[in-house]
Amino acid sequence: NNSNTFVHKLHEMVNDEHYQHLITWNASGSSFVVCDTNRLSQEVLPKHFKHGNFQSFVRQLNMYGFHKINKSPRGQRPAAENQIWEFSHPRFIRGHPELLDEIKRKAIDTDSTRRETGDLYASVALVQNQQSTMTQQIKQLLTNYGAVVRELTDVKQHLNVQMAAHRKLVDHL
Repeated sequence: NNSNTFVHKLHEMVNDEHYQHLITWNASGSSFVVCDTNRLSQEVLPKHFKHGNFQSFVRQLNMYGFHKINKSPRGQRPAAENQIWEFSHPRFIRGHPELLDEIKRKAIDTDSTRRETGDLYASVALVQNQQSTMTQQIKQLLTNYGAVVRELTDVKQHLNVQMAAHRKLVDHL
């Protein structure tokens, strides 16, 4: 089944004895554990997928309904690269490859996508409206600035005329 090639590749990786030190089943076989995210990203993921990005791998897991099992208490979580990641899915069980085809990629929620798209269009319209308002305000400020510069030039000329007249008057005395 082409729709869940990801799940079959994942199953191969978890079952491959060469990778047991990086990715393996938990003791009960109900979940799998990633022991070293950096080495998995460098050595294993590129052999099975088009990338070596662990975060992309985690996103794919989430899209197929896998859940991260978090065993670290709040506030005591180690740094991500040192963290042991464990994932489970009710149909991803050691020794039961016949269940793999039942693991489907989550359908995109069209209603929420439509709502989000509508929200984005509304946000864009709001930004465009604000931009238009700001453009008008800038034009008005530039007009006002030009008027102030002209007025200042007139005041300077008037002051120069008065200073010249004042000097003439002082020289005449």
